[in-house]
Amino acid sequence: MLKIELTKERKVLIITLLVSWVLLLVALLMGDSGVIGNVIIISVFMVVIPQFILNYIKYREIKEMELAYPNFLRDLVDATKAGLPLHKAIISLSHNNYGALTKEVRKMGNQLTWNIDVIKVLEQSKKRLKSSPTLEKAVRIIIETYMSGGRVSEILDSLSTTLMTLQETEKERKSSLKQYVSAMYIISFVFIGVIVAINKLMIPIFQTAVSTPESVIGISGDNPCNFCIYGFTIECLPCNIYSEICSVFSIEKASISCYYFALFFCMSIIQAICGGLVAGQIGEGSVKAGFKHAIILLSITIAVFMILVKLKVIGV
Repeated sequence: MLKIELTKERKVLIITLLVSWVLLLVALLMGDSGVIGNVIIISVFMVVIPQFILNYIKYREIKEMELAYPNFLRDLVDATKAGLPLHKAIISLSHNNYGALTKEVRKMGNQLTWNIDVIKVLEQSKKRLKSSPTLEKAVRIIIETYMSGGRVSEILDSLSTTLMTLQETEKERKSSLKQYVSAMYIISFVFIGVIVAINKLMIPIFQTAVSTPESVIGISGDNPCNFCIYGFTIECLPCNIYSEICSVFSIEKASISCYYFALFFCMSIIQAICGGLVAGQIGEGSVKAGFKHAIILLSITIAVFMILVKLKVIGV
């Protein structure tokens, strides 16, 4: 019988997708374009944000386990040098505290107390740690050393030293790349500044065009989304999103300033998310590490736009 194992991330994804579909179905039955637009925006955030958070939590847990693994190996070396076989050494260490790694060590210890073969226990541990290539390789080395009948304590000692060296190298790399991570934050602020400048320059021109014949200046001062006010179609989806954004910020939907404010706001949101993910890739070598930067930049961007609207710098 085929057994399907659902991870926490998949369970949350299934639940959020089901809730989103139910909300969308209710909105479609109501037939209100504004409600449908709101539900689509809420559904996207409902599905995406929990996945970002869960993936980042898992990433941080793996990193903490990598940091604790050399300490576990050093204790394992001391236990094996004292004359304990590998399986009994792991059982004795299962009572120690290794932070995020404690759960994994205790699981191995519990399995070994039930007389499960140490190789099988280590193989299962390797599968559970497959999210970390470093830990997966470390466990594979332990398995191969044990199976070959070599001096386990010496190999474990060498492995512990190697992992610590890799961690020190990683810390130096992060330190040297901090300036580039800071640059991504600066770019986000510069991007908002450019948007404010463009907004202050363009909106007055388009507002002037309302009272000026189009044949004179060659442009129209109308909101490009005005034709979508009375209907909801796929073509009008961006305009409906823009309209809902303007509603949140209390900006007149039919005005030309609404269109450009919402357009620039969406561009800033995309830039904040992408900039945060790039910052994570540069700083820690993983896109998952960029989730925290993306959330920080996203929060800052939304807060800045709210302040600028309150001060009537943009959106008027």
